[in-house]
Amino acid sequence: MHTPRRTARAVRGLAAVAAAGGAVVALSGSAAAHSGTTHAGTPHWLLFVLAAAGLGGAAWTLAGYRRGRLTAANAAPTALVAGLVGGFGLVGLVELQVVADTGPQIRDVYPTLSLVVGAAMAVASLVVVRLRWPDRPRYAALGFLLACWVVYPVVMPNGGIYHPLGYVLVATVVFAVAYVVRRDAWGVVSSLRRDRRPIAAGGLAGALFVVFFAFSAGTVTLNPDSGVGAPTESTVLFMPVADPLVAWPAVEFVFPAVPLAGYVSVGTVVLMAVLGGLVAANVGVLVQQARAERADGGATSALGMAATTGATACCCCAPAFYGVLSVLFGAAATPAYWAFMDPTSPVGGVFFAASVLLLLGSVVRSTGGSAPRAASVQ
Repeated sequence: MHTPRRTARAVRGLAAVAAAGGAVVALSGSAAAHSGTTHAGTPHWLLFVLAAAGLGGAAWTLAGYRRGRLTAANAAPTALVAGLVGGFGLVGLVELQVVADTGPQIRDVYPTLSLVVGAAMAVASLVVVRLRWPDRPRYAALGFLLACWVVYPVVMPNGGIYHPLGYVLVATVVFAVAYVVRRDAWGVVSSLRRDRRPIAAGGLAGALFVVFFAFSAGTVTLNPDSGVGAPTESTVLFMPVADPLVAWPAVEFVFPAVPLAGYVSVGTVVLMAVLGGLVAANVGVLVQQARAERADGGATSALGMAATTGATACCCCAPAFYGVLSVLFGAAATPAYWAFMDPTSPVGGVFFAASVLLLLGSVVRSTGGSAPRAASVQ
């Protein structure tokens, strides 16, 4: 009965958030995006407060819905508004960074560190799977492939940018993720197609994740570089981009009047499809299970909600980690920036591996497919 009124309030709230976000973007437009200058137009503390308020509001809404204090009609628009507020803050932290003019000296240890981390990941995958899931070698295979992802740039000549093995590795990782979902979670994931609300919630969550990840990974920016040599007119170029791992056909674009710049490559589409698809599956399964438990008169599983939202939040927020540090330490946080940006650093590869394992493990666990089995089941 009150749904139109609630919808109207939600729309007004979204309009206010959008206006605030537009103001933030407008304030930041006069500053260079990656020149290493301080962006005085938009205080970093304000962006940090927006991010913290949005994430806190989303957590409060989730807790209220789980305890029955908020109905779905109230919780959904509230969570969406909180997510948008937090998203504006996180994107701002990613976009408006303070970077020193020169990189840190510790970059010399990145190759060795990548080898150590990759070897540890491979060994840990074998040991954990052997002890917990001896009948599922596919888990060990996925862990080994993700370890190879971390060490690939440092063991291949010239970073392996044009080596066929790099393309094979990317394709194999995607296949391994799809295979695990098919074997251990496909029944529940495929059932989402028969229920509009879970699939709509999952699709929206996946789309929002992809948008934020595009900004946090630097593939899209509302603060393009300006100065000598920078494009002053709308420009679209076709050129290869070495991300992820190898060179992919890409379209690079710059629209100074918007302002908007970025690129879209085959590799980034594949990467975002994998992560965005896992986010969508997690949220869809969570909504489906919450509705089923409420229909049966039971309480929504706090553990399942925490696992799903925690995995998604970690994967969303990790790219903004440097932006948060820059709020506290300014240019002194530059080593964290280079740790993410340098291809020889293990941080980027470890972040991707952790994202895949967290999201994939969450969806498999929520469908009951992660229970350990004895070796005799083989």
